[in-house]
Amino acid sequence: MFGSGTDPHWEPLAGRLPAGRFEIGKDGAGLLVVGFDGTDPSRNALAYAAGLARRDNAALLIAFVESLNTTPLWFFAGSPIIPDSADDLTEDLRDELRGAGVPWQFVSVRGDTARELETLASAYMADAIVVGRSRSSWRRSVAAGLAKRARRTVLIVP
Repeated sequence: MFGSGTDPHWEPLAGRLPAGRFEIGKDGAGLLVVGFDGTDPSRNALAYAAGLARRDNAALLIAFVESLNTTPLWFFAGSPIIPDSADDLTEDLRDELRGAGVPWQFVSVRGDTARELETLASAYMADAIVVGRSRSSWRRSVAAGLAKRARRTVLIVP
């Protein structure tokens, strides 16, 4: 069962799948898509994904999805507050992932968050999507949307 010897029934997978066919998670994760917007739940998801990627020798594709229906400027006491931009998040990511020992790439897209994360995962042939749990009860949960429509593993981190 477990041991250091070779299994006489083991055959390499080369040639078993048609050329160009992709198999999700055949030997552990190779690429994880992580939804990141700078919130605490997304930071938890990033930390979990980084640890998983390090253990599986995988890479991270970190995605910031700007919703099409978000207000570009919020006002507080008459002064505009600009939400985190992709440039600000890139600096945060460098700080968060310093010393993690995993390769990563950051992309910023616009659209429906769940749909865009799944689209990225399909385009990059990712093994899983990692998101933080929504703590808001007044807007639709990205995690719930992904759980309904994703064609790969979705990890929801509290």
